[in-house]
Amino acid sequence: MSREIEEARQMRIVSAKSLCMVVVMLLAGLVSLGGCSKKSVVAITSSTEAAPAKVESAPPKSPKEERVQPPPTVVAKADGAEIAARKAREAAQKQLADIYFAFDKWALSTEGKKNLAQSALVLKQNPSVKLLVEGHCDERGTREYNLVLGEKRAQETRRYLEALGIKNPVTATSFGKERPVCTEHDESCYWKNRRAHLVVEESK
Repeated sequence: MSREIEEARQMRIVSAKSLCMVVVMLLAGLVSLGGCSKKSVVAITSSTEAAPAKVESAPPKSPKEERVQPPPTVVAKADGAEIAARKAREAAQKQLADIYFAFDKWALSTEGKKNLAQSALVLKQNPSVKLLVEGHCDERGTREYNLVLGEKRAQETRRYLEALGIKNPVTATSFGKERPVCTEHDESCYWKNRRAHLVVEESK
């Protein structure tokens, strides 16, 4: 009986030792896993912090995007030349006189030739000026007839100016009775509309 009790006690001792060894092995495994996990976290954190930030540079501008500004001196000279040309045209226009005609006539009168001689001097002093000669009529007669009559007056005026030696470009046209300067229905108004009007044109 005492022998059986002793054997049972020995078995309990062996079981307790075995259990202790199992517990020790489990604890050692847990400690080992915890260490690996911490090293992985540290490694990941270090790699994240060490990565340099990318800086994107702006693409270079193409030649089309860069506007080329003209030299200011060139623009100033061009503006000055245009102002001088406009003043010359305005001054010449003020010195050109209209030429008047008798009823239903296109021949130049003595007074008309005298006025054209003065206009020719002005044009010779401004050889770059372009001239337009407009032929006009009074209200009497048909529209078609007066357009032809106005054209004859303009052409006669142009030919006389060229005979005086001007070198300016001259164009002749007719407005007939379409552009009167006076609208009264009597001779005191009619003679003002029977005219050749000299117009200084802007050079293009």
